[in-house]
Amino acid sequence: MQSFIKTGPFIACLALMAAWPAIHYARRADAISEKEARRLIAHAAGMNLKPEAVTVKKISSLGSAAVVVAQIETAFRLVKGEAGTWRVAEVSTGEGRWEDLDLIERALNQEKTARARAELQMVATALEAFRREHGFYVMADNSATLSDQLSPRYLGPVIRLDPWHRPYQYAGARDHYILRSAGADGQEGTADDIVIKG
Repeated sequence: MQSFIKTGPFIACLALMAAWPAIHYARRADAISEKEARRLIAHAAGMNLKPEAVTVKKISSLGSAAVVVAQIETAFRLVKGEAGTWRVAEVSTGEGRWEDLDLIERALNQEKTARARAELQMVATALEAFRREHGFYVMADNSATLSDQLSPRYLGPVIRLDPWHRPYQYAGARDHYILRSAGADGQEGTADDIVIKG
């Protein structure tokens, strides 16, 4: 079976389909109608669902944005593996269109890995600025203490959780440090860890 996955659109697609009810942000200066919200959600992230497949539950205006809580009706293909266990293999993103969930998950994890690496690099840059001013790195064994020491002077946004919603790990002494995300599997010391040493 052929699947055409584009990283960006299917990350959003996964987020929309994985959460029942789904939350979609529609940026408009004026209040958005239920019909327009339904249309936008049905065609978000490359999907081509019928508008009737989207049931808008609630719309909350937030200045120039709105939060739309909606329920999306779609189909999933399940397959039985060799061990006899069922798993979700594909999701329908429109009439006759199926996307492989394993490919979507890999694309999502690649995007999260890149974001984690960028966030850790921001923290490493802030640590170097701290060291230049104080002559040593932040001495701590957790990311909460690190954030408290770096924000807001050296690091604007407070960065505590990685893209998988787990705390970043930090261990620092006067002359060195290690920043780490345990990656998609959540296990420290595995191949998908994102590590910056200084």
